[in-house]
Parts: sequence; structure tokens; C-alpha cells
Amino acid sequence: MAAMLEARSPQPSSRWKFAEGWYMVCWSADLGPSAVLPLRYFAKDFVLFRGESGKPTLLDAHCPHLGAHLGYGGCVEGDDIVCPFHGWRFSSEGRCVDVPYASRIPPRAAVGAYTVAEHSSMILAYFGPEGSSPSYEVPPIEQLSDPAWTPLERSEVTIATQPREVIENVADRAHFSPVHNQTIDQFEMIIDGPRATQRTVGRGGTLDGKPIPVETVATYHGPAVQFTHLVWAYEMFLINAHVPIDEENLMLRFGVILRTGEVKMHRNVILAHVAAARDGYFQDVAIWEHKRWRDKPLLVDGDGPIGEIRKWYRSFFADVA
Repeated sequence: MAAMLEARSPQPSSRWKFAEGWYMVCWSADLGPSAVLPLRYFAKDFVLFRGESGKPTLLDAHCPHLGAHLGYGGCVEGDDIVCPFHGWRFSSEGRCVDVPYASRIPPRAAVGAYTVAEHSSMILAYFGPEGSSPSYEVPPIEQLSDPAWTPLERSEVTIATQPREVIENVADRAHFSPVHNQTIDQFEMIIDGPRATQRTVGRGGTLDGKPIPVETVATYHGPAVQFTHLVWAYEMFLINAHVPIDEENLMLRFGVILRTGEVKMHRNVILAHVAAARDGYFQDVAIWEHKRWRDKPLLVDGDGPIGEIRKWYRSFFADVA
């Protein structure tokens, strides 16, 4: 179940250029006990660490004392992190709780802290303008704890594109045939508050090219975390999560599990289907990295509800004027 930490320290600047919401900042498996990781997202530096209690904490990276990066050489003590430069100690709320050589802690000695949740093999953090707090949750993936499903296969890649390109796939009906060689017989997009869901029924091919029906239900929980239930050669569940590195690049994380039931499937067969699902998604990546964004595209009646998904995505941007 989700483990959440509420941030009480200074939040990100109100001049926030990105969509507000939950973002995946790390796979759980990549943050070991008492581990410290430097991260860079949203054109800003962060430090992610796991306290001795097991809970993850995300803070702004630079010590308010003389600016050392807490992610390079910082160490965990309890559920706090200690600056590698002068030993200042910061709690999971971002407050300085100890200066080892001083009798008094400066009142403003703090770094920004962020609301964090961990479940479903993911570490998620909530980002937005100053004072923002979560208005929705990313649900846990129940299949990950079901022995009928295979263990999670994970991958990640940095790509030169912006989040709007990734989001727009939810509404783009016309790209399935030329990009994925898939015929779509039924297509709908459903907007439900902070969630946008694409449902498709169509026809594709197996690994050896035989025709096969394909059904998908792909839901964005907020602007950056998508779960897809795919029925193809096997029933599959996919994680697609992106987080901007800056305004022109993002980190894309991809996870897959298969439902095999009691059948013992050879790992090579599992990996082949995982690769096919991953490569199908990365066919879009190859397009995104070289296309040009159109604010006013020339659309036709078979394109899908692109205007609707753009309006939905804009709803995650605060008016910072």
C-alpha cells in the first residue's frame, strides 16, 4: 500500500512551468537501504534518499549553508541526511535539525521537501506551484502482488521531447496503422477529472506474424503516470511514466508484467513478449524525437479527440501570471 510523506518545508517556486501532479522519480528497486541518489528533473537538482526506517525522502539538493549538493557524498542517519561539506543535518521535512559545531541553528536553515508515495515498485513525488498539494492519487497495481503474474520487467530511456507529445498518444487514433501496423475497430477516450482513458479494440499480429485480436485500456492518472491493461498474445499490464528533465528532454520509464497463471513459461518467451510491448511503445518515441510540435495542427475527422486531450492536459497548469 502507499506510504506517504507530507512536505512542510518550502515548496517549489510559484513560477512553475510544468504540469502539476504525481511523477515517478525512481524505481523502488533502484533506491536501496540508506541509499542516496542525486536527481535532476524540471531543470532543477534534487536528492532522493531512503531513511533507516525504509521511507524515501525527496529534497531540494543544495545545502542552504554554502551550497553543497546533498546527493554527492551526503549520508543517511536515521531518517535524516547529513551534508558532506560541513555536516549539517536535514530531516525528511527539509528542516535543519543539527549543526554539529554551532550552538544555534539558523531559523531559515531548510531545503524544499516534497510529498512522496511509494507503492507498486515506484517512488512517486508530487510537484507543482508553491503551496500545492495532491488532489488525486495514483492507485496501486494489485497485479504486482498476484503470483499469477510475472515479476516486473523494467526499462528507462532519456528522450528529446516534451510531455505534450507523450500525452497526445491517448487521443491519436490515426497513428495505430502506420506506426504499429494495427487496425483499430473501436476507439474511445474518456475524461474523468484527473484521469484520461483510451479504450481500443483492434487487430494486430503475434510475434510470428499471425493475426490476433488486441484490446487495450490505457489510463493516465494525472499528467505523467499511465497504466495500460493489454490483452494480446498474453494478458499484460504496462507502466508508462515520464518526468521532464528540462523543457526539451524527459525520462521515460517502462514496466511490463504478464499473466501466465499456473503455466511455467520459459524466461526467453517472457522476455520476447516484454520486448515486443516495449518496442511497440518505443516506435512512438522514434517519432517524437524528430517531430515538431504544432500548436494549431491541421486536423481531419479521423484523427481522434486531440483537442480534448490538449484541453485536459492544460488543466494541470496553474495560472502563475
